[in-house]
Amino acid sequence: MNIGVAMKFWGGGRGSIESFVAGYNSCRADTIRAQSELEREQIRQEHAEWSQSTFGNVGPIGPLKHLSKEALEAAAEPGDLSEWADMQFLLWDAQRRAGITDEQITQAMIEKLAVNKQREWPEPKDGESRLHIKEQPALVIPDEISLEKVAEMTAARGAEYSIRDGIIAAKWWNACRAAMLAATPQEVPDGK
Repeated sequence: MNIGVAMKFWGGGRGSIESFVAGYNSCRADTIRAQSELEREQIRQEHAEWSQSTFGNVGPIGPLKHLSKEALEAAAEPGDLSEWADMQFLLWDAQRRAGITDEQITQAMIEKLAVNKQREWPEPKDGESRLHIKEQPALVIPDEISLEKVAEMTAARGAEYSIRDGIIAAKWWNACRAAMLAATPQEVPDGK
């Protein structure tokens, strides 16, 4: 392509030098990105061949367990790029051994990001992992119990309470139930 055609192509037909430079810079950035991707794929393939010949036909569990060790080492020395390289190799290796494609990982990442965006997270704190805040399960409070129900339950287990013990058991049960109800968070209308 001659320079005049290139200028018109990149400039949307306007032919300005700014458009040409912008187009050139865009093309150059794409070329550098493509070169980087080719280099990454080459080292990924080379690592896969080495790993396969060294460790054989094993599954992904070994590399994943090793990954946790490398992650701790990277956390201790976050500036050590060799630890980051080890983690990347282990991720690639586990992914390959599990038969998971890059497309599957990308789709899972898209879905997981959507989930994470919906979650509630604690305040960030450097140097500590932050787990999402889980919704508390609903409190289960037993029904009130009567003397008759106590007698029925104890008889079903082959035991017997005296009437006095049955009354005490029912009062104890109901007192615990009342304490649970009292401890249940109550809605406060308009902060009053």
